[in-house]
Amino acid sequence: MVKPMTFRLFGLLYVILLLFSSLLPGPVAAEDELPLYRVGIVTDGDTAWDRETAALFRREITALAEGEFRVRFPGSMQLSGGDTAAGTAKALDRLLGNPDTDLVLALGLIASEQVLHRTSLPKPVVVPFVSDSITADIPRQGKSSGVTNLAYIDSRFLVDREVLAFQKIVPFKNLALLVDRRDVEALPGIRGFARRLANEYTITVNLVPVGDSARQALDAIPRDTEAVMIAFLYHLSEEQIRLLIQGLIGRRLPSYTLWSRKLVEMGVLAGDVPGDIQDSLARRTAVAVQDILLGEKPGMLHIAFARGSSLTINMATARSLDIYPSLTIMTGADLLNEEQRDIKRRLTLQQAVAEALKANLDLQSAGRRVRAGEHAVAETRSSLLPRIDIATAARAVDEDRARLSGGGSPERAWTGSASGRQQIYSERSWAAYTVAQHNQVGRVMDREAVRLDVIYQASVAYFDVLRAKTIEQLYKDNLKLTQANLDRARIRVATGVAGPDEVYRWETKFARDRIDVLNRESITLDAMEALNRILHRPLQEQFIAEETDLSDPLLMVSDQIFFQMMKNPRYLRNFRGFAVKQALRLRPELKAIDAAIAAKQREKVAAGREFWLPEFTLEGNVDQYFSQDGAGVRGDIPDGLDDTDWQVGVFARLPLFEGGRKSSALGRTREELARLRIERAALAERVGQNVLSALNRTRASYPGISLSREAADAARRNLNLITDSYVQGLKSIIDLLDAQNQALTADQAAANAVYNFLVDLMGVERAMGEFTTFLPEDRRLQWKEEVEKYMHAKVPTL
Repeated sequence: MVKPMTFRLFGLLYVILLLFSSLLPGPVAAEDELPLYRVGIVTDGDTAWDRETAALFRREITALAEGEFRVRFPGSMQLSGGDTAAGTAKALDRLLGNPDTDLVLALGLIASEQVLHRTSLPKPVVVPFVSDSITADIPRQGKSSGVTNLAYIDSRFLVDREVLAFQKIVPFKNLALLVDRRDVEALPGIRGFARRLANEYTITVNLVPVGDSARQALDAIPRDTEAVMIAFLYHLSEEQIRLLIQGLIGRRLPSYTLWSRKLVEMGVLAGDVPGDIQDSLARRTAVAVQDILLGEKPGMLHIAFARGSSLTINMATARSLDIYPSLTIMTGADLLNEEQRDIKRRLTLQQAVAEALKANLDLQSAGRRVRAGEHAVAETRSSLLPRIDIATAARAVDEDRARLSGGGSPERAWTGSASGRQQIYSERSWAAYTVAQHNQVGRVMDREAVRLDVIYQASVAYFDVLRAKTIEQLYKDNLKLTQANLDRARIRVATGVAGPDEVYRWETKFARDRIDVLNRESITLDAMEALNRILHRPLQEQFIAEETDLSDPLLMVSDQIFFQMMKNPRYLRNFRGFAVKQALRLRPELKAIDAAIAAKQREKVAAGREFWLPEFTLEGNVDQYFSQDGAGVRGDIPDGLDDTDWQVGVFARLPLFEGGRKSSALGRTREELARLRIERAALAERVGQNVLSALNRTRASYPGISLSREAADAARRNLNLITDSYVQGLKSIIDLLDAQNQALTADQAAANAVYNFLVDLMGVERAMGEFTTFLPEDRRLQWKEEVEKYMHAKVPTL
């Protein structure tokens, strides 16, 4: 008989086996069971561009087909046209006549022309590249070819539109069009297209075939050329392309690329080409290939492709050529090297504050006031020190008066005198000197208050520059998004999903968004000029504000105290007491009013002593007769007077009655002293409230950073979903506009949250009366010890 324990053991093992088997992977279909398709590729030539392009399309097609069917690209089916129309036609014939070929890709303008001009195609053919120079009568964007086995993608670049865009950047009448030699030789339509372009726009168009030499291409450009447009240049290596671009800049020729944004990055002036157009075209081609392999008829495929519009301007090249496009053109364009690399002035937050403390005019003015006060103190002290006067005089009196003076006043005399006076004690003078000293302390505290204000203003102005540049970039990104949505709307109209009103509405928004970008650029300039003013630099002087990592703004101040304060609410509550205590001890505004109270107290004491305390002085003088004549000359009579007279004495003076001045002065000083004490108490209350208010703002603004970022992330995800639904025709333009506006608003809120907190943090330090962020390291450590000592002494409160 089996025991119950044995049954339980077998049951447990069975459950374990079931769980283990559930973790094992299920059966997977073998790859060799998937349908196999062989795709042939014809390229116009065998240049590096041709090989890279073919490799890109192979990767995209293979990636999309993974798990659904097998796609192979046999080496024998990878053919080159040898840079000729005949060779390309022969390669197409080989693939179309090969029974193993399931589908053909015609990669190149020559191959495209050869396919588009054939009346019958025995195999499915996909043509990704279509140009105005090949044919102008192909169906419009998004329509099927209507030709059996032909699927094309309208990737044409509209040279007419490009010429207009180029002329808006730089006017010209004589244009050189650089085209690879194989296209010129193999596509007769290119020369006719150049002639039509010249006639339509009343300009001269010189077609310049380009081989594998940049020097030869430059030499072939006519001397009277005013501008250059660059099409495909397959045979030029990257090094040769750089030489070509530098040669164009050297000849001061503005250039414009028709296909590759990379050329703008390398130094071409401008181009209206999205950076990922080649990848997008390859992915769209892969989708078309997949549709055909799944059974769709190539001639009935409605293939929509958004070539897009993304005007890019290389501002470094523009500066080299002394070309400055209008604000209307630059707004909405992708400006490369927008910030001049020759701007040597770099600013960090610490450098901005240091410059402000050295050069700010308000602080200099306060410093001058302090130095003037030093002289004022010395001026009041002068009445306590000896005073010595010297004088000389020549006089004449009438004869009878001189005779009767008995030698005391000769008729004509030239005399000299010297006098001296020293206060032994004067309450008024001592009081004035003491009051001046207290007033000087007040001036020093006023200067300290200005210094703190300058640090705060410089910090806030620096953050405002970063804020303005960040939000300006958000608006520029939003403008690019509007441009992308405009392209999407055009595809919707081309495919019949929407009416032309959608395009008009996006064009209206695009114009408004450009205005918004211009306004934001102006705000950035205002912020930079405001900072320059605080630093006493030329208002228009350019600089680069070096933005640090703002993933956590506390990294900018790198203080563990603030980390704890922001992360721990109880720590913040306890810190409030320390902050108020520090402010009441350090704030120069309180010290200034304390100095005013001390000065007024001394005035009050002096006013009381004036009732009974005399002023004691020591005075003396000497008179010397240098010459005398006429009547009454000393010595004419036996008066015993010589030519020198002197006297010295000690005096005590006490005014007995001054019309009530003393009692009035005493009453006035008492009331003024009482007023100052009340003002001091009121100021202390305001300082305490100011500190608490500043801390309360950080209590909200720091958590607001993560919350606003979450909101921005959600708004961005919502925008992505709405955009996808809009492209699929599931959402309306109203939904997309609303989602885009929400995303922009949320991004702005997230950016503002960071800088609002940093401004609030600077406000806390200003309210406390000391910017610990900018203290030397030893003083910062001392401050942290003071905080920790206070926090440990205080009983934590919940």
